[in-house]
Amino acid sequence: MSEAANRPGRLGVGVIGAGRVGAVLGAALRAAGHGVVGVAAVSEASRERAELLLPEVPILTPQQIVERAELVLLAVPDDQLADLVSGLAATGHWQAGQLVAHTAGRWGVEVLEPARQAGAIGLAIHPSMTFTGLSLDLPRLSGCAFGVTAPAAVLPIAQALVMEMGGEPVVIAEADRPIYHAALAHGANHLTTITGQALQLLGELGLEQPERVLGPLARAALDNALSAGESALTGPVARGDAGTVAEHRQTLAEHALGTGQQDIDRAYRALAALTADRARDRGMLTEAQHAQVLEALSRSRSEGSGSAHAAAGQGAAALGGFPAADASAPRGSAESSDPVVVREPEKLRAAVRREVARRGGQLSIGFVPTMGALHEGHAHLVRRAREENDLVIVSIFVNPLQFGPNEDFERYPSDLEADLELLGGLGVDLVFAPGLEDMYPGGDPLVTVSSGRLGTVLDGASRPGHFDGVVTVVNKLLSLVSGRTEQPLRAYFGQKDAQQLLIVQRMVRDTNLDVEIRPVPIVRAPDGLALSSRNAYLDDDERRAGLVLSRTLGELALGEIDLAGARRRIDEEPIGTGRTVELDYLVVVEPETLSEIPPRPGALALVAARVGTTRLIDNREIEAAPRP
Repeated sequence: MSEAANRPGRLGVGVIGAGRVGAVLGAALRAAGHGVVGVAAVSEASRERAELLLPEVPILTPQQIVERAELVLLAVPDDQLADLVSGLAATGHWQAGQLVAHTAGRWGVEVLEPARQAGAIGLAIHPSMTFTGLSLDLPRLSGCAFGVTAPAAVLPIAQALVMEMGGEPVVIAEADRPIYHAALAHGANHLTTITGQALQLLGELGLEQPERVLGPLARAALDNALSAGESALTGPVARGDAGTVAEHRQTLAEHALGTGQQDIDRAYRALAALTADRARDRGMLTEAQHAQVLEALSRSRSEGSGSAHAAAGQGAAALGGFPAADASAPRGSAESSDPVVVREPEKLRAAVRREVARRGGQLSIGFVPTMGALHEGHAHLVRRAREENDLVIVSIFVNPLQFGPNEDFERYPSDLEADLELLGGLGVDLVFAPGLEDMYPGGDPLVTVSSGRLGTVLDGASRPGHFDGVVTVVNKLLSLVSGRTEQPLRAYFGQKDAQQLLIVQRMVRDTNLDVEIRPVPIVRAPDGLALSSRNAYLDDDERRAGLVLSRTLGELALGEIDLAGARRRIDEEPIGTGRTVELDYLVVVEPETLSEIPPRPGALALVAARVGTTRLIDNREIEAAPRP
């Protein structure tokens, strides 16, 4: 008999769960001189492991083990532990004075309460180590930290068991077990995930042994982090190298689009942003450097100068891009995933061509042009595009050509981060978010598209040049989105901008563009106000006053008020003290020509008015002539 076995206090140990942890700890206790009276092993793998590490130990049921053992070691998955303990208690198997120790990191000793009520003594001993389930794990237990939790009176027993296995007991309070386990899982398990992703990328380069390339760097990084903490952090994020970060994002976004695997880009984006936050908090990055890095990760719209929407277009989202939606998802799906964001026109074309090639040259493209500050109206357009097409592209670009000298170009609402979050939830594949220089290299274009006579009336009269700017950018976007492919292209426009919709339809028809324009009905808020990005400008009084537009259009459409009365109604609507709504126009037109006609069924009533400083538009089809 061994010297260890002759020491006093040797116990008969039973192991329930011959997984990687249970078999190794059972062998370690056996090496310390304790006798292993039985092991519960269900799967073939666990039986083989028990035979290897615990030879000649009988395979028993959990009930038999509890009946025979002085120390029961529960080495089962965390989520199974509570049911196992309570189940053995219900059948009356726990014994007074019996030691019951579990190895789950999540739990303290409260999970063993059913055993304690039967007189057993509960201990929690969690080894802070990953296990292979082989004998090579035994020497690795030397110096391994064990998170130990137990009542004060029996804490020395738990600590002694750990030290007998060669480990170092670290006392963890019962209330602290969840955060203790979360910290270990985050630091170890997620490290394995990140390492696996890095090895995958290196392997795709054709390297036969990518671990030889990554290994020295990863080991040094871990050793430095463990010894010096985050002061050892290095790399482009910690240095504030926003250009390098942006290049990483672009490369990984294109990888996601090409492979349909989005997890690597998503992980890089999230972890790089967190790294930047922590580096700033520790004084490693200035506020300006931090903002530049986040911009390169599509999280910041700040450029330090220029308008917010220009920064959004020129920031890192356009350079780096978000992960691609699952390109294999069926048409009509809207799984929540981040779209790829590209800035440069040629990269948009290249991305479309790659998708066409990857899907065998057969797909339909749905395109939704926007100026950002997205709301449910835009979401309605995107849903229609998603339902009807294989590939969905959304553009976010505030076009200066369609703004007049005294209009709101510089303050037009912009929130790229929120826009991308919304689009990700709608299953968008690609977002084109160019900057001004990307769309108009060298400044305003010398050649533009004319909106013709249709662009000089109504809004065109109030906003000279507006529709020329609209059709110029729409023509350009349709050309870019097609990717120079032969795939069917559908572009989606809301009917709230009725004049714009008609002009775009005529532009496509008159210039023989191979695009189908798909009108989508107006989306209204519950109070009836037509949704618009400019609604964000309205205060409470102005929003209430703005309802006069939809309310009056409704009465006019049903013939309940004549045109003159409708105009007076809007012009006299009070906003607040000394203010009223300022009507620009309220007309009834023939829908295909915008020629003014008397109210009659099938005609279109169009209204534009300034509510405070905000210009709102709306329209409604006439259903009945005015009542006599």
